[in-house]
Amino acid sequence: MGDSTHASDTNGDGPASKKVKLSKSTIAMIERKRQNAILLRESRLQCRPTATSVQPTTVSNSLPREQPKNNMRIPHKKEDSDLSDLLTTVNCRECHICCNASYLHEKFGENVCDECRDKDKDQFKLISKTDAKNEFVLKDCDFDSREPPLRFVTAPNPHNRKGGFMKLYLQGQVYERACEVHGGDDGIDKAILQRSKNREAFAQRKMNKKLAELRNSSKPRQIKEAHVHEFGDEMYHEDDDEYSHSCKSCGYTEHYEKL
Repeated sequence: MGDSTHASDTNGDGPASKKVKLSKSTIAMIERKRQNAILLRESRLQCRPTATSVQPTTVSNSLPREQPKNNMRIPHKKEDSDLSDLLTTVNCRECHICCNASYLHEKFGENVCDECRDKDKDQFKLISKTDAKNEFVLKDCDFDSREPPLRFVTAPNPHNRKGGFMKLYLQGQVYERACEVHGGDDGIDKAILQRSKNREAFAQRKMNKKLAELRNSSKPRQIKEAHVHEFGDEMYHEDDDEYSHSCKSCGYTEHYEKL
């Protein structure tokens, strides 16, 4: 008895009993499939009709199975199909392994696993909305209003910590949207060229306006000489007991008294 027990313990310590380490994405995918399988199993059990006759009781070590109630809602076939769709395996387009739990698949709907994303980060890099608009000559409506709207993730703005979050898009999807808006690579190049021309024209108009203001400010101002009155003969007014004289050029009349 002691020898057999020792032998079994020795066999349990062999290489076959070592656990295989799984990645976090694989563990998450396994857990998700397990939960979906439980939901699918419960929905199928609810679809089974209840027995009308009395079933003979049998002694068993297993727990009794709970029968669905008569007033329980029976799910439609469409719900079963939706659960089966959740169990569908999506393979990576680069290495053809399962990528259901990958970052790009969950956030952007791209069938690319995390390993392939790490290998070629330039191909699957993220770009901010401001940079995407400047690089591909796009407007806000091209991101949100045009169908289908581009998917994005949010992240803190490194240039403005106190401000709001910035939107990050997948550069490959932004490029496809730009080709759709401008009609391919040639259309994108024409849009970039036209934008540069518009900016040059605007800068030239702004420069001409500043030059005109500078010319107007640099012109010598005409200094008008002060007018000097040239009065004529004085006149005496007996009623008011005062004198007056008028300017010959402007007609100004000055009244005064003499002591």
